[in-house]
Order: sequence, then structure tokens, then C-alpha cells
Amino acid sequence: MAREIGSEFHRMPPEHGTGMPFPGTADSALVFSGRTAIAAVLAELPDARTALLPAYCCDSMAEPFRRAGIRVDFYGVSGKDGLRIGLPEHPDADILLWCNYFGFRTPMPDLSGFIRRGGIVIEDITHSLLSEPQAHDQPQYLVASLRKWEPILCGGWCASRVGVLTHKPQTPPPETFTAEKAEAMAMKTRYLERPDEADKPAFLTRFGQSNAWLAGNYEGLAIDGNSADFLRSADIPAQRAARRRNAHRLYERLADRVTFLFPEEDMDCPLFVPVVIPNRRDEVRGALTAQGIYCPIHWPRPKADCDSDLYDTELSLVCDQRCGCGDMDRLADALRALL
Repeated sequence: MAREIGSEFHRMPPEHGTGMPFPGTADSALVFSGRTAIAAVLAELPDARTALLPAYCCDSMAEPFRRAGIRVDFYGVSGKDGLRIGLPEHPDADILLWCNYFGFRTPMPDLSGFIRRGGIVIEDITHSLLSEPQAHDQPQYLVASLRKWEPILCGGWCASRVGVLTHKPQTPPPETFTAEKAEAMAMKTRYLERPDEADKPAFLTRFGQSNAWLAGNYEGLAIDGNSADFLRSADIPAQRAARRRNAHRLYERLADRVTFLFPEEDMDCPLFVPVVIPNRRDEVRGALTAQGIYCPIHWPRPKADCDSDLYDTELSLVCDQRCGCGDMDRLADALRALL
């Protein structure tokens, strides 16, 4: 049986690095999830009534705004001829959320006028967390989800550049959640070691249950101790090197066959390598899944009234630190055979 590529992280031993670096700020907190981080920042902004978000985003990014009673509108993001962001010259909102995409350079426009009139800029640095630099200079607040990068039970981060965070989540996640997620990761480890003996549907069910619980129960929770410990030991230079090496291999093997969302020269440290597959994206993704290659999409179309062509065309090619060049060759060969 061929080795599985991608999907949820399995349980992995602590690394021996200097830990996850975060941008320097006035105050910060490790929290339960990315949406916990957004909710904590919004709690610092009780007078905000409107927010402008990118039309290409995860529903989890919009949900905390809705819960806070903040009206959300969207600015355009398109994948035609590369990533195109249509931010209005004079944003009309109290809050502007900016998002880096996939660990590729996404320059932020000059927002000094918006900030001078009292506007608040929040940057979601989830995708640029391992990039150098990780964030732009203009935002007053930063947020990130950490689970996309590391084999941790939960994890998010929020920070203020303008003062102390007065609403830091303090409550640890319930033991029922952490135990369920830990067991799912352990079961996946056993599956990878002995795929013919392990119960794959069982651990997939556990992952699904823990993710569903997280989606609705994120407010006010801090990170768990085991996840915080793993982050403190993470070998980020090694992870960066692996991801860049793997992504370069994909560009090298697929340059004549797929449309990349970004040119390789815009790459910093990729979370995934995004490609655009018009009309056949879901078919291609299903065929890869049947071969044990799990390439996600970013993202399912949100509940909110926003639109981007990328929801129907983008496919995220796996390139994380679990993979080697052989995995990248297998992914590339499979994709070449399908296109």
C-alpha cells in the first residue's frame, strides 16, 4: 500500500528546535484556535460595527464577527491571471481584515489614510506564519491559526501592537476534547505504521468530531499545555527548508502542466502550493484522494454573501514537513496523469 500523503497530522515526537517564532508586539496570547484569536481581538474593539473581509476566506474567519454583532462586507479576490485583490481605495468600515495567502508574498496596499481616520487593521498571518517577515507593518492587531502547520491538538495566536490585550482567554480546553483529539492522532500514527491492521474510519470519525466541537466552542479558551510545549520545541528552520524544497520540486515537475496561483519567485515559506484547475477541480481532487493523496481546497464557499472564482477552482498541493521528494514526485506523477 502506497504511503498516505497529506490529511490530518498524526502524533509526532517533540522536535529539538528553538520553537515557533512570533512577530514582536506589545502583547500576545496563545489561544485555542484561529477563530478564538479573532474573537479575542474583537473583544478589544467594542465600538466596531462594520468590517471588511476578503471575499476569498474561510467561514471560520467571518463567524467571530457575526457573533460579535459586527456587519461584514467583502472586497474582491480573484484567481484569474494570478491572485488579484480588489481592495477599495478608501475602505468604508471600522475594521479591515487582511489575509496573506499560502505563504506567498501578498503585498498590502497603503492603509495609512484608513488608519488615520480611526480604522483598525487586523492581519491574519496564518499562511505567512513561517515566512520572513511574518506580518506587515501597518496592522494594529495580528491573529493566526497554528494547527495548519504543526501536529498539535489545538492552537491559535493573537497579538496587539497598540497596547495590552485585556481579554486574553484563560480557560484551558476541556479534557474530553484534548483526549479525543490525542487519540485520533495516535490512531492515525498506528495506521501509518500498520495500515492493514488499523481502523481508518474510526480515527477519521474522531477527527471529525473534534473539529466539529472546536467550530462551535472556541470563545474564551486558551491553548492546551501539550500543544504549547510542542510549539516551544519546533524546529522551524528545518520545517521551512523542507517546505521550500518540496514546493520547488512541485514547480519543477508541474510547470508545463498546471496553472499555479503564484509564480515560484513569490514564494516565501508555503503552507501549500495552490494551483487553479477550472471545471475539473473536484474530479481531479477525488482521483488523487482515491490514490491516498489528500490535497485540500481553501476553502469551501462560506455561508456569507461573498464570491470568488477560487472557491470552485483552487486546489492546495501538499508540501509540508512530513513529505520528501519521493512524495512530491508521486503527487506530481498522479497529477500529470490526470491533466
